[in-house]
Amino acid sequence: MGNSISGTINSIKNRDLDDLFSYNTPKVLRVRDRRLGIPYYTFMIVIFVYICYAVIVEQRYLKTEEPGGGSIRTTLQLNTTEVDSKGDNPDAILKNANSEETIQWLYWSTTQAASVQDGSLFITTRVSERSFQYNSACNAYFPTKRECRPKMNNEKKTYYVADIEDMTLMIEHTIRGNLLSITEVNGNLYGELLDKNEKVIWRFYPNKYSKEINKSGNYTIRDIDKPGDIFKIGTLLDAVDLNLSEKINNNEEPYRYTGCVIVIIIEYTNKGNTIEYKYKPTLIENAEMKILELVRDGDYINPDVIKSLSSSKVNLENKSNGWIEYNRHGIEIKFVQLGSIGQFDFMALCMNLVASIAMLSVASTIVESLMLYILPQKGVYRRFKFEITDDFSDIRDHEREAKMEKKKREEEERQKAAKIEDV
Repeated sequence: MGNSISGTINSIKNRDLDDLFSYNTPKVLRVRDRRLGIPYYTFMIVIFVYICYAVIVEQRYLKTEEPGGGSIRTTLQLNTTEVDSKGDNPDAILKNANSEETIQWLYWSTTQAASVQDGSLFITTRVSERSFQYNSACNAYFPTKRECRPKMNNEKKTYYVADIEDMTLMIEHTIRGNLLSITEVNGNLYGELLDKNEKVIWRFYPNKYSKEINKSGNYTIRDIDKPGDIFKIGTLLDAVDLNLSEKINNNEEPYRYTGCVIVIIIEYTNKGNTIEYKYKPTLIENAEMKILELVRDGDYINPDVIKSLSSSKVNLENKSNGWIEYNRHGIEIKFVQLGSIGQFDFMALCMNLVASIAMLSVASTIVESLMLYILPQKGVYRRFKFEITDDFSDIRDHEREAKMEKKKREEEERQKAAKIEDV
């Protein structure tokens, strides 16, 4: 074992350093043929342009993720001064062209008309009321006897909520990254409202850019005390091409009567290191929306309770059993946060550059295939392309024969030397 190691060390010492540290390089064959050069450089240029597009325009230098953990807050308001200056709506309108039923306008406040839910907003456009009453001997909250079923009033009153289109909606939303240290509120960002054809119909600018903005069209510069995006419900309806009174839902009634569902996708993107977003509303065709609400009816309050207000009696039980059922139909606005947010990351840039540059080998592969398998002179190209070495089996056989010949000569010399010694 020790002899083999020392022999290896000695063989390394005896070798030429230029031979020991030689450098191997691939052989380059320059083919002087424009039928190969033109396609090759064309492919290279196209791939290079794509790499620049992918890295710069598609922002592959960013480390991105979907926004998560954000919140959405909506507020509905009505400028009563502006609405009242237009004059009152008619006292009644037709339910539809084929019906003689008339429905009165109902002048509710936005607080009465709107119902805020998790990630959505419901705005009442039509409400029907129907009253019912429990037997005074029954517990209205826990009717444990069959005879305690409420007596329903078959008379139903229906109203349309007025001035829905003139109500203004303010949307405030926040985003944060799950993996990235990104937190942002829309008050600091630029946003757009798109129609169903993805055409911009409204723009929203942060207050800090108010002096720099000089644009035409519909846009809003947010006030410092109102950081949300404000626009009318009528603008949203125009974006999805919906007229509540004229467009028919399910071939039955107008959307003002049946209600509808509008999904607003808030899509976030990066413009450089700045985040922007777009509202993309979509009307869900043939979908209806309603909410049932139950309230106590003040018409059935126990008279003794009224009397007790001016007396010394306290803790008098209210035996009122009257209720009103509100059947609300309206616009359900559902918000969904999508898209991607990101920040500059050097490793992301390097990985995408390496992956993109690897595509340059595609040009060489295509031209090589063209040269070796398609063009008429493919045989000539192959002779230049491939250098055929000698058959190494013949070399090994020759070396083996040389060793055997050497061994034979050594044996003969040994025998001759032995005979001389004997003589």
